[in-house]
This record gives sequence, structure tokens and C-alpha cells, in this order.
Amino acid sequence: MVVSGAITPGQVSFLLGVTPVFIAWIYSEFLEYKKSASLAKAHSDTNLVELENEMIKEDDRAVLLEGGLTRSASTKFHASAIKTNLIRFLTMEDSFLLEHRATLRAMSEFGAILVYFYICDRTNLLGESTKKYNRDLFLFLYALLIIVSAMTSLRKHIDKSAFSGKTMQYLSRHQTEEWKGWMQASVYYLICNQRITT
Repeated sequence: MVVSGAITPGQVSFLLGVTPVFIAWIYSEFLEYKKSASLAKAHSDTNLVELENEMIKEDDRAVLLEGGLTRSASTKFHASAIKTNLIRFLTMEDSFLLEHRATLRAMSEFGAILVYFYICDRTNLLGESTKKYNRDLFLFLYALLIIVSAMTSLRKHIDKSAFSGKTMQYLSRHQTEEWKGWMQASVYYLICNQRITT
């Protein structure tokens, strides 16, 4: 389906939303590069303080991945106001951009994926191809996926976590996140194939 004509308000609002996020992400990467390049002394006291702060952040991240939010993390989340963060983002405050560099990167990647989908679906830049659907192959792969998931979930986990060193629990956060991804992929596949047959 090719849409030609004037730019729609949706396209303008998307570009107005994604462009500042992309620019902020590029600037935060530049700030991180500049920060890491300026730290020349490996054993200075300021580096030790920064390393200690990074270790605390890693510990908080491990607790988040394995057990949910801690009290300190949840109070930090509720204490920050949306207006303050929005002002810090719009003024491109260095500390804010460095702190939220991973989030900006994820938002930029999502925006790039949406632009790619738009180019593939709504323009003639890429050639068209015929879509083929094989119900038997799909059912076989879906059944195989369920069998493999059942086998791995019934296995007793004695592995230690890379984040905290604790033994992983049955149906840990890592495992449920992986299942969530597989379920989303299979639902997306079903939706795409249903669109083809109708």
C-alpha cells in the first residue's frame, strides 16, 4: 500500500517527538565519550568514588532484575517530578542525559524501527514480495517451541546469577522475560499471517 500526497499531522508529530530524543541520545553518547576520555588517572580518588557509585548502581540493577523494586528505588522514582525531568530534558542538562542515556538509546532505536516499518510498508523504496503461509509448518514450529519451553522450565535451576551471585529461583525474572519475548514473537507472527489470509 503506497500513500502519496501531503505530509499528515501524525507524521509531523512523530518527527517532532523522535527528533529531539535522537539528538539528546547522540549528545549523551558524546558526553559519555568525553567523560571517559577525560578520566586519565586510573587510581585517583575521584575515580574510586565513581567506581563505588557504579557498583551501587549495578547492585540496584541486580535487585531490580531478580526481585523487583527496592524501597530506595521506588522512593527515588516517586520523588522526581515529571515537570522537572521534562525541563531537564528540554534544556539538555548534562547530568540528566548521562543518567538516562540507556533510555534515550532505547527510544531512539524504537523510533528508527518505526521509520523502517514506515518505509517498508508505505513507500516504494523497497521492492514488493509475495507472502507465503504454510499452516502445517507453523503448527510444527509452534508445537516445537512449546515442547522446548516446557523442557527448559521443568529443569531444576542451580545456576548462579551473573548479577548478584545468588542461585536463580524457579521462574526467575530472566526466564519469564524470555518467555514474554517468545510469546510476543508468536503473536506477531499470527497477526501477520491472519492479515495475509483475509
